[in-house]
Amino acid sequence: MIKFFRKIRQNLLLENKTSKYFSYAIGEIVLVVIGILIALSINNWNEERKAAIQEEIVLKSLYNNLKLAKQQSQLLIKEENDLKHVLIRLLDLGSVPNPSFVETISDSIFKNAVWDLQSDLPILNTYLNLKNTNQLGLIKSKEVNEKFSELDFKYNKLIDLLHDRLSVHQIRIDNILENDINFLPLVKSNVPDIDIEREISTNYSDILKNRRVRNLLGMKLTFTQDIVDRRLELDLEIQNLLILIDSQLTNK
Repeated sequence: MIKFFRKIRQNLLLENKTSKYFSYAIGEIVLVVIGILIALSINNWNEERKAAIQEEIVLKSLYNNLKLAKQQSQLLIKEENDLKHVLIRLLDLGSVPNPSFVETISDSIFKNAVWDLQSDLPILNTYLNLKNTNQLGLIKSKEVNEKFSELDFKYNKLIDLLHDRLSVHQIRIDNILENDINFLPLVKSNVPDIDIEREISTNYSDILKNRRVRNLLGMKLTFTQDIVDRRLELDLEIQNLLILIDSQLTNK
């Protein structure tokens, strides 16, 4: 093809057709430019196609991770609510007073109320890995990226509050188990083969009349409600992202 064009140019020069030569040369340049533009267009199309494929892979991976995180989130919310309701019953703070329940508190119930503490988080490893490796930029949707920023904010707020509750629990609330009761009977639920017949039982009804104990359990109840609220906020962000990502994948 190159030899063919060169031969045409040589013939035009030999025939002294200068004006036609320049016109032809300009036309040849235009053809070369058009060829380059077509090649660039094809290359850009290929790059965009590759980017779209990568984006779809990332979105599918995030969707699967968020779906699992949603299930974990629901379970964690239930556990927090269960703890909240046990504390309310233990302190007899329900809308309907139930003093008979306080009179019949068992070792296991008291242990669950004072000892239990949920510090787990929904696992968002796919999102965190993409964030740490700067691959979230593969997602073109501004709305999806903004939603992940909101998720990140709610996630970190929950982490901070969980750390605060754990710190207060270790410093103050665990003190009840150390100083106010006989803890050994409570071990029975974890170590069933021990004999606690010789251990002195604790009168939990009397313990729960102690203002310090009630205040400490009230602090735990307050923290637990705050964490339920934060977990619900995070759960809603996860749900919103699942809906949004599903929509993005459906439209691809």
